[in-house]
Parts: sequence; C-alpha cells; structure tokens
Amino acid sequence: MLNQSKSLSQLAVQKFKQNRIGLCSFWFVIFCGFIAVFGYLIAPDNSKNANQMHVEIHSKKPGFTVEMLTIPLKEERSQSFFNKLFMGSTQINTEIPIQSYSILKEELEYIGYGDGLPKTISLAVLNNTPKKYITKKTFYFGTDKYGRDLLSRLLIGTRISFFIGFIAVFISLFIGIGIGAIAG
Repeated sequence: MLNQSKSLSQLAVQKFKQNRIGLCSFWFVIFCGFIAVFGYLIAPDNSKNANQMHVEIHSKKPGFTVEMLTIPLKEERSQSFFNKLFMGSTQINTEIPIQSYSILKEELEYIGYGDGLPKTISLAVLNNTPKKYITKKTFYFGTDKYGRDLLSRLLIGTRISFFIGFIAVFISLFIGIGIGAIAG
C-alpha cells in the first residue's frame, strides 16, 4: 500500500472544511460580497445611496405597508446597465404615500398619508392610466427618521463596508511593506 502525501494547500483546505465556524464565515463573506456587487439590483429602493425620502412615513416599524402614487418623469434619460449596477438609478420618479384615492373625470384625487387634505393631479400626467401608477409598497425593515427604506440602506451599506475594509487593508499593507523595507 502506497502512502500518498498531500500538498500543503490540500491539507489547509481539508482543515478549513472541518472548521464549521470558519466555513460559515467564509460563505457569509461571499454572500455579503454578492450583495455589495448587486445591491442596486436587489434593493427595493435603487436610487443613489438608497436615499429616496418619504418624510410622511418616517420611523415606521418593520413590515409597514402603504399605497404609493408614482408620478412619472416627463423625460427619461438612458442609463447603462453598469452605471445602474454601480451607481444606482439617477432617474427616480416622485413617490407620494397616500391613504386613499378616487378617480374623477379628468383628475385623480388623493389624500396624502398623514395630512388628510385632498389633492388632485391631472390624469394626463399619469398617461390616463392611474391604476398603473398606484402600488402597495412594503418596507420589510421599516423606515428611518427621513422615511427611507432601511432594507435598501442596509444592502447598499454592505458596499461601503467592503470598500472601507479594503482601504484599511491596503493602507496597512503599504505601510507595512514600507517600514519592513526600511528595517531591512
């Protein structure tokens, strides 16, 4: 029977596979890296830095649901896929949280969330299809004091955390190499 020896890298991988906490941590970092790269595609609010504010619905608890009236932009500019992926959407439609609405002859009358005052908007602004622009929106992690979606902020925040971590490692690497080279 031949006794085969394993290389050091094979032994390291074998030991790593036996360490359950290390393996779970590895997959968690991979998962966070996936979120950091594809955060704007996953996040419910894909505006730049997930910074779309709805002050009317500030500080709501997780699972909060509200109807949103989306007012489309007058002119749409094209944005490349990679620009959206790394920078977020630069074209954000105006969203208004509403309590109720009714369709009149040429107008949509709605009551904004929290103020109770009826307001109207022309159906021409909504391309004469108002139901297309009224949707239910759920804030799974709630909202912050400015009414921003906390889930989106958390997902986009992983990108910033990774960036800060890499910068810290590179700074320590360059300082360490420089001091080591001087020390001999």
